[in-house]
Amino acid sequence: MCMKRTFAGCLLIFAANMIASQSSAIASADSAVVCNIDSSCITTGSDGMFASGISAISGVEPIDEEIREEKGTYVTIKTTEGDITLLLYDDTPLHRDNFIRLCKDGVYDGVLFHRVIKDFLIQGGDPASKEQVPGKAYGDGDGGYVVYSEILPTRFCKRGALIDAKLGDDVNPTRMSAGTQFCVVQGKTFTDEQLDATEERLNEWQKNYLYHLARYELMLEDPTLSKIENGDLLNAKARERAEKEYAEQGRVTISPERREVYRTIGGTPHLDGSVTVFGELISGQDVVERITEMATDSLDRPLKDVIILSTEVHKK
Repeated sequence: MCMKRTFAGCLLIFAANMIASQSSAIASADSAVVCNIDSSCITTGSDGMFASGISAISGVEPIDEEIREEKGTYVTIKTTEGDITLLLYDDTPLHRDNFIRLCKDGVYDGVLFHRVIKDFLIQGGDPASKEQVPGKAYGDGDGGYVVYSEILPTRFCKRGALIDAKLGDDVNPTRMSAGTQFCVVQGKTFTDEQLDATEERLNEWQKNYLYHLARYELMLEDPTLSKIENGDLLNAKARERAEKEYAEQGRVTISPERREVYRTIGGTPHLDGSVTVFGELISGQDVVERITEMATDSLDRPLKDVIILSTEVHKK
């Protein structure tokens, strides 16, 4: 997954429904919020279920209609290492509009790229990183909300892809994205043999994802299954449902066309199908490459801060 540290917003949503029987610390969460396509926000209750009321999130304003109508929107991110320009996809409107709003509101000004991994990606967007405390670990901040996933079969993690950051399937089976964090893929090129191995990895992950999704669905259908004493029954039912679903879906494969991209251009194929891809790098690949070459600490934070100076939303 793209994220490294825990996002509180995502974690709270599934606190009781997903893992109350295994973790009392997580189960003590009170509430969380999720943004809808209409920019309203649903508050979740202490049981992790959606509350009936709609409430606004502090500091998160509704997206105006002018933003909604924009097509072919670009964002230029000015950093201390140079500028990068991203195209936002129109077929992922939740993530597009969320990113536009954050940029126009200056949320990213002064934020760090706090996680950098060569041949993988650069990650930023934690509002807390504006404090820029030397040696401090960042990555927990997500703006206090999450965005519904928009994972499309036509989008994949090629070099330069703009993707979400999120928690793993065990606590986030609907694969919602952290509100403010994002990643730009650097990746690397792959041989056919490596892509064959990645296919096997993707299928194992798909089975694991279907299992966690089944657990989540079963507990929604029958809340008594979330009780500790029903853990074995829940797991057995989840395995049975997941195996049936996987058999119906068939194996995950990397298409010949996509293989060609990964052989020649590169990317991170092991993330395909599990993250929302909501844009791509148009210019500034050299900047991304330069950032990934920087020395980092044990938590992948660059020893020299890479700071977002400003963001500009524009047409090409």
